[in-house]
This record gives sequence, structure tokens and C-alpha cells, in this order.
Amino acid sequence: MLFQTSLGIYIEDDNLSIVYLKASFKGVQLAGQSIFSLDKEKPINERLDTVSALVREFMRGNRISSTNIHIGIKRDLAIIRFVELPLAVKDNLRETLGYEMEKYVPFSMDDVYFDFQISGEDKENNKLAIVLVAMRKDALSPYMELKDRLGSKGIYGIEINSTAAVNYFSQRFYSTCQDGLLLVSMNVNDLEVNLIKNRALTYSRFLKIPENGSDMNGLISEELKKVKDTYGPMHVSFLGPDSQIDHLRSSIQDLELEEFSIDLSKTGISTCDLIPAYGLALKGIQKVPVDINLLPADIRKKASRAGLYAMFTLLGLLVLSGLSWGLGDIVRQRMAFDDLNKEIKTLSADIEKIDRIKAECKSLEDQIEYLNRLGPGSLSALDVLKELSERIPENAWLRKFSLTEDKVEIEGNAGSASDLISLIEACPLFKDAVFLSPITKLRDGKEYFRIGFKLINIPAE
Repeated sequence: MLFQTSLGIYIEDDNLSIVYLKASFKGVQLAGQSIFSLDKEKPINERLDTVSALVREFMRGNRISSTNIHIGIKRDLAIIRFVELPLAVKDNLRETLGYEMEKYVPFSMDDVYFDFQISGEDKENNKLAIVLVAMRKDALSPYMELKDRLGSKGIYGIEINSTAAVNYFSQRFYSTCQDGLLLVSMNVNDLEVNLIKNRALTYSRFLKIPENGSDMNGLISEELKKVKDTYGPMHVSFLGPDSQIDHLRSSIQDLELEEFSIDLSKTGISTCDLIPAYGLALKGIQKVPVDINLLPADIRKKASRAGLYAMFTLLGLLVLSGLSWGLGDIVRQRMAFDDLNKEIKTLSADIEKIDRIKAECKSLEDQIEYLNRLGPGSLSALDVLKELSERIPENAWLRKFSLTEDKVEIEGNAGSASDLISLIEACPLFKDAVFLSPITKLRDGKEYFRIGFKLINIPAE
């Protein structure tokens, strides 16, 4: 869901975790994160008043006007059951679970809110594997009232931290744990064990830790051994205070389980305590593997369509840009065609000039031929011109040449006119070379010259 935003809020007895995510072309982007302390000695309603005030403050600080809000609550407030039902009831699962609710939880159907998800289908044995999450209405009601406390912002869904954590760890960068990932979450008074396999919640257990804590390691070892014996090899990750986690590592060594280090750099969150809030926020911007929502459908806030509208707007702009580019391309081609016609006209004029130059060259050739016939002895005008072209440097050229009996006059431009006298005198056919007028400096830096010299008469053979 491109350009969508989402807020994940995880409420514990003594902590409030908030994560704000945005969806863009680059994928999921972390836009905000915070952890606040709560007074767990206060009644739930007072704590939720504090929660709503902190959420509004967070939204103001991050300039959030409208977004999808997902609430997370502790695992011990709900009951999780892994149920198998006949494949035939797939189309009427909610009704079927409602009729048989008292088989799975110690409450009547009228006293609970519940949701479920199919985690697997065994068509060979005609079985459905279902994750069922149920919660007493009186326990969920205070959290439902957050909808009113947050005003127009509302909430889209409520779920437990276990399912939110599955959505976090089911991201593609945790696909290395093909055998399954067992999350062991430690708190002061309780222990939670969740198994993620094939991007689904396969096992979940919540345990109270003995008050003296003397047998904590034994309790955990026993629980891990039971899960391993049932589900086979797996990786293990620990969440909780470092002091407690260090004591637990011996348990996985004895059971020959491999620890999986949690890399928070993939998501950008600063601490593992934000994992549930991040998993909650994911639900607002992308499809997640575990979609559990305990909030009744009739009071859920509809998902924000701002991102969808933005996507359609950008799509429209893209179409308009394409049309503009197409029209612009036609205009550019027309302009190029006009430029080509202008260039052809310019070249045509150049061709006419070349033709005129050819005609002038032909006239000069005729004159040279005439001059050759007038040359004294065996030295023709062409011979004189040939000698001059070999003597005069490349940075000098003649504008005028005249030959009268044994006298020659040349006129032209040169980089250094004074050097020409010595070059002409060096020719065995010429003598008495002199300047016929002063050297004149031209604007382009060249020097105008006019030189006269005599021919050495060579008798004809």
C-alpha cells in the first residue's frame, strides 16, 4: 500500500511503545519511535488516560494528522488455542467457532471477543489448522475506549503482542531460519514462548515465573525441550533484560539449539522493546502473515485511503507526464525537421559559393597558362609560383602576384613579413628582393607586405 502510514502502539503495565511507519517506493520506512514509562500501580483507566495523552503528544511531535492506528496488549490478557477442524467448515468458520467456543476457552460465547486465522490446510486428511485468539469482553473494553479518548483519530485494530512479534520476525530478512524461530520473552514476573514457523504462529505459551525465581532456568529448559521434541530443530532468540538472558543461554547449549541474534539495523528501531509496536504498525501499510483483530468489526476505523488517493494522483500525473512527453517529442521532431530544412538551405548557399570558387579557379588556371606562355627563357610563371609556394611559410599567403619580364611583385599577409626577404633570396632563381612599401600591422595580428624581386635569367636549352 504505497504512501500509507501506520502507528503501532503497544501497551504494557509499566511501558508504552510507539512506532510510526511510512510506505514509499523504497519500502517500509521508520518515521518515528518512542518508549514512555507508565505507573503500573494506577488503575487501568487512569493509565489509558496517560496513554492517550502520550499518543496525541507523539502525533503532534511527528506532525501526524491522520494514520492507521493499531493497538497491542499483553499476551496474558488473551487465550490462544491451536485448533483443528474439518475442511468442510472452512466457509463458515466464524459461526462454527462461535458454537464450539466453550470447548476451547473457559468462557461462554457471549463473554468473549475472538478472532482466528487459518495457519494451514491438510487436504489429504481434510483438516484445517486454525489459530484462535479470544479475550474476555470486560478485559478488552478499557482498550476499546481508547477509540473515544483519541477522538477523531480512532483505532483500526487490537491484538496481542505475540501475533505482532510474528509479523515483525516474518519479514524477508529473517528467512534464514527455515527450521523455525522460537522467541523467548522474559519479564520480571512472567515468561512467554512463541514459535514462528513458515511465517505463522505455530506454538504459544505464557508462564508465570515462581516468586523466588530459583527454578527459572529449569522451567525454561523444560519448556524449550518440550517444544524441540514436538517441532524438531529450531533457532532461539531471547528478548528481555540482558542480565536474565545471560543465565538462559546455558539452556539452549544443553539442548543443542542455535541462538539467532536479532539485527535491529534492518528496521532501524533502537531497542527490542519496540518489536511488538513495529509489528503492529506493519499491519497498516502491508499484508502481514498473521492478521488477528480482536476489535469488533462494527467499531473499527476504516483504513486510511490517503495513500491510495496519493497513488492514484501520482498515477494520473504520470499519465499526464507521458502525454506531455509524447506531445513534446512530436514538437521536438517538428523543430528538428525545421532546423534540418534551414541547414539544407544554408548548405545550398555554400554549394553555390563553391561553384563560383570553382569557376574562379578555372579562370585562374587559364591565366596561369597564359602567363606560362609569356615567361622569359625556360622559366615560366608557374615555375615562379611553385618556388614561392615552397619558400613561403604556412602562416603567410599571397593576395596578389604579377610577373613582368624579369620582375616579380607579390602582395599578401604573413605572421612575420621581415622573414620573407631572406627566404626569397635563398632561392637560386630569385635576386634583389626588397620591400616595395612599409610593413603594416593588421587587426588579426598578421603583417601586410609588398615585395619585389628579380628573376635570374636561365637560358633555354
